[in-house]
Amino acid sequence: MEVALDNLVRRMLELSPFVYRLAGGDERETAYRLRAQAALARGWRTPEELPDGREHDQYDERALHVIGWDGDLPMSTGRIVPPPSLPTEEECGLVVEPAGRVVDVGRMCVALSHQGLEHAAFVGLMCALYGEMRAQGFDVACGMMSRPARNLVGFLGLSLEVLGPERCYWNELRTPVRFSLMVDPVGRRTIAGDALSS
Repeated sequence: MEVALDNLVRRMLELSPFVYRLAGGDERETAYRLRAQAALARGWRTPEELPDGREHDQYDERALHVIGWDGDLPMSTGRIVPPPSLPTEEECGLVVEPAGRVVDVGRMCVALSHQGLEHAAFVGLMCALYGEMRAQGFDVACGMMSRPARNLVGFLGLSLEVLGPERCYWNELRTPVRFSLMVDPVGRRTIAGDALSS
C-alpha cells in the first residue's frame, strides 16, 4: 500500500499545475502571511490577534513548512511538526501512538484566489506534505481536522482514525485524528487518520 500511495502522490504532483517545495530562509515569512490571510478570511483570528499580519506559534521554529507556488505567486502552505511535543497532543491532552514516531501535519490553507471547485491546490498541498512526511522517514501523522478537510482526505484513499470528540480549535469545530500506513499484527493494512489545521 505504501508504494502504491507513494506512486500515486508522486504522479499527482507531476500533473499538478503548481509547484510545492519546502520553505527556505525568508520563505517562512511567506507561509506565516498566507496563514494570516486565511485565518482572517475564515474568522479563525481577528486583526487584533495578528497585528503584524503573520500567523505563527511556538511550533513553527522546528517545523517544516511547505509552500505551493503558482509561478511566482505563493498560494498555499502547510507544516509538519516533528516529535516530541505535537500540537494535537498538547491541545487534546493525549499521546498519539507510536509515541515519538508521529508527526503533526497542519496549518494547511489555500489563498482565496486558488480555492476552485476541484480543490486542486489543496489536494496538491496534501500530496506535498505527505511526500515530505515520508521523505523524513515517518509513516504516521496526526492533526486537528475540520469535517470538510476530513472528507477531502478520502480523495487519497486514506480513512481517518478519530482520536477524540470535536472541539473548537482555531474558531472552528475540528476533530483530532491520526493516519497510519503501517501493517497491523494480523497483516491487514490500517489506513486511518488525518492531518489538518493544527
